[in-house]
Amino acid sequence: MNFFEQQDQARKKTGQLVTLFIIAVILIIGLTTLVVASSLWGFSVWGNADPSESVMDHLDWLLLFKTALTVIVVVAGVVIYKRIQIGQGGYAIAVRLGGLPVYSDTDDPNERQLLNVVEEMAIAAGLPVPPVFVLDETTINAFAAGYSDSDAVIGITRGALQRLTRDQLQGIIAHEFSHILHGDMRLNLNLITALAGITFIGQSGRSIVGGMSRTRRSTNLGSAALFALSLGASLVLIGAIGTFFGNLIKSAVSRQREFLADASAVQYTRNPEGIAGALKVIGSGVGTGVRNSHAEELSHMFFGEVLSVRSLNFFATHPPLDKRINRIDRYWDGKYLPGKPLPPITPACEEASKGNASGNASIINSLPDSLRIIGMIDPVMMAIAGALIESLPSPLYKAAQNPATAYALMLALRLDSNSGIQQQQLTYLTDTPAMAQEVMRLKPLVDTLHPTEILPLIEIAIPALKQQSAPQYEQLKWLMMQFIMADKVSDYMEWLHYRVLCHFLDPQFTSKTKKNIRRRSYHGLYQVDNACLTIFSLLANVSHDNNEERDQAFDSGLVKLNIKVGQRLQQDNLNLHAVNDALAQLEHLVPMLKQKFLGACATCIEYNNEITVMAWDLLRIISVCLSCPMPLVTRPNRLSNNEPSE
Repeated sequence: MNFFEQQDQARKKTGQLVTLFIIAVILIIGLTTLVVASSLWGFSVWGNADPSESVMDHLDWLLLFKTALTVIVVVAGVVIYKRIQIGQGGYAIAVRLGGLPVYSDTDDPNERQLLNVVEEMAIAAGLPVPPVFVLDETTINAFAAGYSDSDAVIGITRGALQRLTRDQLQGIIAHEFSHILHGDMRLNLNLITALAGITFIGQSGRSIVGGMSRTRRSTNLGSAALFALSLGASLVLIGAIGTFFGNLIKSAVSRQREFLADASAVQYTRNPEGIAGALKVIGSGVGTGVRNSHAEELSHMFFGEVLSVRSLNFFATHPPLDKRINRIDRYWDGKYLPGKPLPPITPACEEASKGNASGNASIINSLPDSLRIIGMIDPVMMAIAGALIESLPSPLYKAAQNPATAYALMLALRLDSNSGIQQQQLTYLTDTPAMAQEVMRLKPLVDTLHPTEILPLIEIAIPALKQQSAPQYEQLKWLMMQFIMADKVSDYMEWLHYRVLCHFLDPQFTSKTKKNIRRRSYHGLYQVDNACLTIFSLLANVSHDNNEERDQAFDSGLVKLNIKVGQRLQQDNLNLHAVNDALAQLEHLVPMLKQKFLGACATCIEYNNEITVMAWDLLRIISVCLSCPMPLVTRPNRLSNNEPSE
């Protein structure tokens, strides 16, 4: 099952979750209504009414309707409140669990190694490097959280850093990257909001019972108090049913996704002993428990069970440990492993992760091959990603990791080489001379970069840029647009790099209200045919030398999608706003249609069997903007440095 199929399955799982949630809410509404009717009947008997009367004799249909409506409003309110509460995505979850961010200047060798592993895997997958948090727990556990790869974070316990080898640590991180790539994170956050609504009724009942119990110690209970106590007890019972459904939903959704993530970790690392070894260390007695008060609510997001006891195995959010190990290591002898001390972190230790970056394993024969491995990672990709990181000029790499200099680096990437235009751009920094000086310091180093290195450098800078304030981010976006427009020439690569940056950072700084608006999904390409025509025009214009080739390349994209009529937009008629609007629409295609669209894009740019570096990089950026990360290392062996003439 490829990336697009996994994304589509996660979307369908969300639909199933909504169905289960609606069934549970209907059941809770019905039971709560019945409780009110029964309580009215009991209260009447307490008041010396005829005991022979049944509950049905005391039904007040208007009251029952009001009760049902109240339950619906309360459950909806709780869901909305919880949605707002976790509206900041992964960062909010990490902070809620007590996670502490790991910064690039850390002196802790274990944390340094963790950052290296996460960075290599992110660059290999074509993802922005996610911020990393450490939980102060001696056990071994981890999680990935966020609504998308743009606001994802990875959290891991201190025990995992101290007790696992590098290979075992890499296995766990690969497992969490599987959740990022396969759309599990959004599904997990949807679970949190849905289950909050289901279980709230029981929590309310416990509050009523607890309050009445305290009252009973000091006063005699009257009939009204006894009515409240019986009502509270009944709500506790209903809450137990809600919890039953909640745990059933959580376990049903989570367990198969965990098996899939384990298998993906083996696929990514080609080292089953990595993740299997980590699971065996956990089984030796180290455990996966997390003491944080929010851990139970978020248990389905973790690598392993956070609760030490599960009364019923089918309520477990994770498969049994031995089953997970046996699926990875069929010849496992049943023995667990003691935790091993990590080796000293030296340059020599890092060589194992880099491998031979000059081999041909990363070379593919066609762009369709590269599309098939979107969302995948393997050891060769990670080795080349490590080599790319190593080859970056050290001052640029350090600047990308530092919040104070990452800002200047983004501007240096957009600083023009023409001295006149450059001076015009720098006038926007007259109020911040230190920033202008830093931009000028980085500019000569930026000029040494290969075009395909710019996107990975932006991805490395994402964690540092997320530490800005919202006003700083808005100022950065404004400055970058001024820099881009200073030469009055529509440079699509400059603008698309800017759009990628916004794609990665907007979720961090966008208001919760805007972020939680449900976007329309497109289930047919006919709904976005104009957007397809715009992107095909861009790719054809960039990829080919003359109008005849451009028209033929454009038409090949139309044929691939079975679009009957369309005319290529000339370079002068293709503005940045049209491209922006097209990408915004295409981002909301369902996953399987994104696969078809990107396949048509590939057909368009390789029409004459020669792919320019600019066209290849452009396709990678478009893929990122559609939330379909294309690994950097899957470069076709037919790349040409000859760019098309205007």
